[in-house]
Amino acid sequence: MRPFLAVSPNFHRDQIPTAVFRYDDVGGQTVGAPLSNPRNEEAGLLKKKVFFAHNTCLNAAYDLNVLQAGLAQAEFEIVDRPELADEIIFSGCSVREHWVDDAVSQIAEAQTRAPHATVTVTGCAANTSAQTIAARLPTKTLSFRPMKDILATSTGMAFAAMDRKLSQNSSVHFESARPNGLQNLRRRVGAAKAAVVAQLQEVDRKLGTQIEREYRRTTKGFVFYEESDPTEMITVTRSCLYKCSFCNIPQGRGAFESVPLRDVLDKARAAIAAGKKHLVLIGDEVGNYGAGIEGIDLGKLIQEVLALDDEVTLSIRYIEPKPFLKYVDRLLAYGRANRLRLLYISLQSGSPRVLKAMNRGYDIERLAQALKLFRESTSTVLYSNWMVGFPGEEEADFLATEALMKALNFHINVAIPFSARPNTPAMGMADQIDSIVVAERVVRLTGLISSLKSDAMAGWLESLPAAERSNLLHSIRRAEAEQYAEEPGREEMGAGMSQPGDRPTD
Repeated sequence: MRPFLAVSPNFHRDQIPTAVFRYDDVGGQTVGAPLSNPRNEEAGLLKKKVFFAHNTCLNAAYDLNVLQAGLAQAEFEIVDRPELADEIIFSGCSVREHWVDDAVSQIAEAQTRAPHATVTVTGCAANTSAQTIAARLPTKTLSFRPMKDILATSTGMAFAAMDRKLSQNSSVHFESARPNGLQNLRRRVGAAKAAVVAQLQEVDRKLGTQIEREYRRTTKGFVFYEESDPTEMITVTRSCLYKCSFCNIPQGRGAFESVPLRDVLDKARAAIAAGKKHLVLIGDEVGNYGAGIEGIDLGKLIQEVLALDDEVTLSIRYIEPKPFLKYVDRLLAYGRANRLRLLYISLQSGSPRVLKAMNRGYDIERLAQALKLFRESTSTVLYSNWMVGFPGEEEADFLATEALMKALNFHINVAIPFSARPNTPAMGMADQIDSIVVAERVVRLTGLISSLKSDAMAGWLESLPAAERSNLLHSIRRAEAEQYAEEPGREEMGAGMSQPGDRPTD
């Protein structure tokens, strides 16, 4: 078994950001120079000081951790504020225009706070939005580079080799926010959810219950980012084979690839040996694991990982509906055996007409029947994203989404407003929905999500006095509507709810 470098809470004193695996030269902006410090080249002793930041999803954050760990191993100094840096590496999300705007804002702040530093943009934003970002931030110190290239030219290390050595476990917060860092809009757990946890902890102390644990395991923000049990994150795929008409993830992440089964199993064995029996299989689309590799597929991957230890449980972070249906019998069996903790499967819409326009390519009725059985016969947490305002979405289509959400009653639901992405078919579609209509529908769907969460928690709180129970359920509804930490004090389901969620296929 290969040795592993564990990421611990003390790894450079803070959270570690992320980026993307495949990158092409983007609009003439890509720079391939290593990060060696010109002032210290002759001495050959000191290395450049590097500050990392990002606004990306966990999948991309995982990859940026690999890059940061590689530079740290090569004795680059990782600093905790931009003012101290010679080089700032920013990994940007581009799945919605909101996140591109946020990336520009953070990079501009970095340039203001550290005018002497060069800034390297990586991640999906470097692949899909380099020209947009460069136009809004004209400077000679801004470049766009693939993470693989940054690591290779700066250290001589191969990205895959560094990934094999790195353990990313539940002690790592895959966030970019930190006291001395950049202003970051992406927060998974805001003040409202933190307040609910504090209230539930008090209830548990009084009643000897474990209601807080149930809330955490079924609530966005705690899942993946603040796991209750020792957990190992293992990336098994990158990018996606599907061509949904709204999505630019294949552009941002590049060619689909599967991490070799041997590498996955080595990481799993090391995690188990360290006492981590909850393994999260991560990928932009895990369901097609092993595509193009004879004898390897998702079924074999799961079978071999679970065979390592009878106490191992799995969570799957993104499986598309089509491969879910392909493997549904086996997944259902694992769920009934309590071996599958969570399944993240984005349905996007309850309308067959809209799903066809999205190029999703599955029978929503068959899928709904399979998921209903899953919900009724397993304890597996089901997690889904729902897109609102796709071009041509009529009120009847939206009501179909509401109806399906109610019928399935997933543990975790996220409403996400459609955002037209460059170079995707949906951007040029007729019947783009007015932003006011989209915002209003997001508010309505988020209200339903809040009610579903409150209803799910109500049974756990039956022994509380009526007034205390009512107040706590109100707090739970409010916390579910409040998606990010920068939105404290917002009226429940009020204006401004057009920005929830991570990504359309999250």
